[in-house]
Amino acid sequence: MEKTLSTRMIFEGRAIKLRIDTVITEDKRQTTREVVEHTPCIAVVPIDADNNILLVKQFRQAIGKELLEIPAGGIEPGEDPAAAVARELREETGFLPKNIKPLGGFYAAPGYATEYLYLFIASDLIPMPLVAEDTAEIKVVPVAKDRIPGLIAQGDIQDSKSIAGLLRYLYLE
Repeated sequence: MEKTLSTRMIFEGRAIKLRIDTVITEDKRQTTREVVEHTPCIAVVPIDADNNILLVKQFRQAIGKELLEIPAGGIEPGEDPAAAVARELREETGFLPKNIKPLGGFYAAPGYATEYLYLFIASDLIPMPLVAEDTAEIKVVPVAKDRIPGLIAQGDIQDSKSIAGLLRYLYLE
């Protein structure tokens, strides 16, 4: 275990905060840790009436390209994670799930970030779009369940939350 001696907030943005912690390691060395603070989020594996998984394709500025992902998003203050699933799915895919089942969760990048993702399966989808300002460019891509391992293996699905969420769904569900 490390002991935190001090914390200095160096940036507070809309989605993240960045702090520097000064710590003492187990072997008594003093060093710093850069930590990205991020609120908890949801990630969802939506299953349509044809048993396809609805993925979303969207441009990611940080890496400068489009990614094929499972829908995900932030949890509003005071919002239940399952309610966030319904809201985010409506915003990103245009569907409201009648059935939402928790499937565990995971940390996105625990080496430097606090973000925890609650994972869900959503099914019995009914069309019911909810417009959000940052979702206009998202494209919904239905994918047959048996194609997912190949898409991951050949690098067509590259982000960690999608890989973790899809593999957990495929092999632990």
